[in-house]
Amino acid sequence: MIAAPRQPGAMVAPCSGVRFLSGKCEGACAMLPPRGADAKGLCMVCSSGAPRMTPRIDASISGRPRQAGRGLLAAAAAAILLAGCGHVGRLQDVGHIVSPEAAKSTEERQAEREFVGPPLHPLFGDTLIGLAPGTADSSVRFLGRLRSGYTADTLNIFLCGDNRPGYRLSRIAPQLRTIRAGLSPNPIKFLHGLVTIPWALVKGLYPDLALIREMPALIKHMPKWGREREVMSAMLVKADSLNAHGQDLAAVINVGDLVNDGRYPAHWERFLRLTEPLTSRVPYFPIAGNHERTDTEDGVENWRTATGLPIGGDRLYYCFDSADGWVRFIALDSNPIVNSGNHWTREVQVKYSEEQFTWLVARVKEHRGPVLVMLHHPPFTAGVHRMEWQRDPVLIEQRERMVRALHEAEIAVLASGHDHSYQRALLTWPDAVLIALVTGGAGSPLHEIPPPAESARLFSEYKVAGSVVKPENVSTSQVFNFTHMRLWFGGGDFHTYAVDENSNMTLIDEVQIDLNRYGVP
Repeated sequence: MIAAPRQPGAMVAPCSGVRFLSGKCEGACAMLPPRGADAKGLCMVCSSGAPRMTPRIDASISGRPRQAGRGLLAAAAAAILLAGCGHVGRLQDVGHIVSPEAAKSTEERQAEREFVGPPLHPLFGDTLIGLAPGTADSSVRFLGRLRSGYTADTLNIFLCGDNRPGYRLSRIAPQLRTIRAGLSPNPIKFLHGLVTIPWALVKGLYPDLALIREMPALIKHMPKWGREREVMSAMLVKADSLNAHGQDLAAVINVGDLVNDGRYPAHWERFLRLTEPLTSRVPYFPIAGNHERTDTEDGVENWRTATGLPIGGDRLYYCFDSADGWVRFIALDSNPIVNSGNHWTREVQVKYSEEQFTWLVARVKEHRGPVLVMLHHPPFTAGVHRMEWQRDPVLIEQRERMVRALHEAEIAVLASGHDHSYQRALLTWPDAVLIALVTGGAGSPLHEIPPPAESARLFSEYKVAGSVVKPENVSTSQVFNFTHMRLWFGGGDFHTYAVDENSNMTLIDEVQIDLNRYGVP
């Protein structure tokens, strides 16, 4: 049923309907510090956008002009810094202006206008892009069918995730935690923090003077470091290549962490401007990541305004189908499920997980074609978040339940992010296969992952719902990346590309799928 591998050494999963070919990235992808996403404790002026009191100037300085001048300068400097800080709040409506503006002269308009680029639009702000009218069913959170992208003509989908920028200074986050811990009466912690200060300074300044260069970003709470633009540019090039060959890109799916902090309107504005060349021409389906901060009212409302997705309530999960209804896409909101204890109570975790996975199983069982499930937190990974689904009995049970349902679908894809790298593993049964992808390399500073052999061993330890992961069916790479998925009646494939600092693409993994078992609808 499966053709022979294209190159010697390519491994085929028996009876799985899947084969793959993996290679190494030839590009020079820089190794970035682990856990680059977090910038906790790095902002030295603002704290979560909270307002600060402006410095008070004593009236007695009137007789001391030099001290008064210094005080005024200090007050002015503080005011400038505070004005530059990002603030938590609500993203203003970014849709089209409906009502006409009052007539004004050209001079008046130019005088009051500040150029900030083209108008912002939500991801689903253009009704000509996205979903076919009349195909939705809100009772089951079904958004409808895609307007374009028929499997008979090859369905093209891009998968990516974790594009949000970070800070270079994230590399000294461990030292900063030690220094903060030293601000305590414990003499050992105090001495430990004291001796850590020189090392933090050296590490923060060498080799790129990040401690100095990143001060504006820290003050404004507006990180910009990463390879988000380069990955976006590469995706646009690949989309143009498809068009040149008479094919269309049906959708882009982002598995989460679109922005560094979803409570900040400026972060969403930056994301919308950066992605506009792609979102203006292709449906862009986002999944809620932990950095969207949907545990807060500001985070949820900013998410709704920026994405424009037609889903209601405080639940952010949904599903949609390909234009012909043959492929089903299911988006889960894993934040209240996995982040229990940090932002949600245990009661909410149990309630939301039961609700979502019951809904997931129903959507899988009612469908008669391939299924792709997307969520942010990876149920299977060799990376830094490996234990998130391993240590919680609720998550262990719900993962088992989800995988059993996907096993019944015979061939399915489980795409996630959160770990900033590329990972792929095949969970196989004698009669089915589940392709588990971690596609978290769309621009965020990369996370360290174990070497390939160790990663394969870690994946092989997963024994979920009777599945087996063979080491030869695992591919991992610590690179910026995105995945191009193609499906057609009878087959399909995945091509994953590493993206370098010049937006050049290198094929690093290929998976081929036999879909003949589903027939032709």
